[in-house]
Amino acid sequence: MDNWLLYILTVAAIAIGWWLGRRERFGGKPADIAGANYYDGLNYLLKEQPDRAVATFVRDLEVNQETLETHLALGGLLRRRGELEKAVIVHQNILEKARLTPEVILDVRLELARDYLLAGLLDRAESVLVELIQAEGRIQRESLRLLLEIFEREKDWRKAIEVAERLAVGKESEKYDHAMSHYFCEIAIDHLKHSQPELAREALSEAIGRDANNPRTSLVLGEIELSAGRYQDAVRALQRIVEQNPIYVPESLKLLVRAYELGDLSQEEMRSYLLDCLRQTPSISIVLMLARSIRDQEGDEAVSRFIAHHLKQNPTIRGLTQLIDLHIDNAHGVARENLSILRSFAEALVADKPAYRCRSCGFDGKKMHWHCPSCKGWSTIEPIFGLEGE
Repeated sequence: MDNWLLYILTVAAIAIGWWLGRRERFGGKPADIAGANYYDGLNYLLKEQPDRAVATFVRDLEVNQETLETHLALGGLLRRRGELEKAVIVHQNILEKARLTPEVILDVRLELARDYLLAGLLDRAESVLVELIQAEGRIQRESLRLLLEIFEREKDWRKAIEVAERLAVGKESEKYDHAMSHYFCEIAIDHLKHSQPELAREALSEAIGRDANNPRTSLVLGEIELSAGRYQDAVRALQRIVEQNPIYVPESLKLLVRAYELGDLSQEEMRSYLLDCLRQTPSISIVLMLARSIRDQEGDEAVSRFIAHHLKQNPTIRGLTQLIDLHIDNAHGVARENLSILRSFAEALVADKPAYRCRSCGFDGKKMHWHCPSCKGWSTIEPIFGLEGE
């Protein structure tokens, strides 16, 4: 990509050189020092010496309507290459020296805000964008998107909601309503951490109002009810996840088991619910949770049969290690030693494997993120299913 951009920039630079030469040949104003030193900048560019090329272009190449594209292309190239300080210099130079239309100035300031954002200078980026959102049309909407990214990075969820409200129009309304549902979930979790359950409920009510099908809302509600000792309500909330998106049921299992145990609720009811979930989403996490219940009631042999039956239909390494553990307890001598070796191999196969993956960008990791660290999508990360996953 950088080579392609360098090619475009070089073509633009050559075109400007042709124009400067043509102007001089036909009796126009001599290209003087700027025109002469322009060729030095082009030479540095062709030799892939961006530092000297930037210095030459900024110092000697006048910024006007004819040279604007070259300056912008150079700034864009530097930003994509990660040379953000130089990109800032180029874009600031345009604003300081150019006599441009108001529309073009807005575009350049937007580019400068992008430079600041990528450089992690969030305060500077925010300062520029707060002014740009006073514009109209494309500039305003793009500025709002960048501003939203800043507030998400800073975890300033209230400000993020204000911006998302302005963006939630037309075809993108569903996208931003879903994002706001997560913002309110974040606020609810923060209130819960600070022992403010009523404020947490208020925030969660807003989250559900934005997107009732967001499984995270049921997960957070289950946590709120559990902390309040309302165990049956916690169970009801957590069991809604299977209707919203069953692939997230494994994320609720620890809370669900705690609610049943602390509330002394029917284990048969929990088992029935988990079997229903397993029919919809074959998940080894659900299998292992069911195995605990079966072991308590029917013993190791019944558990072994249950796990083996599931593995025949949906083989997973996690299931295999659990099955090995059951047999190790009843093995002796060489058989026990061989099973231990087999278990070590099975564990090694999944030791460094991710458990979650983003369906949008492919980011993966061992920890669940509701907000993808890579593409910044909400609810795009899902448990990995298959031999090395669920």
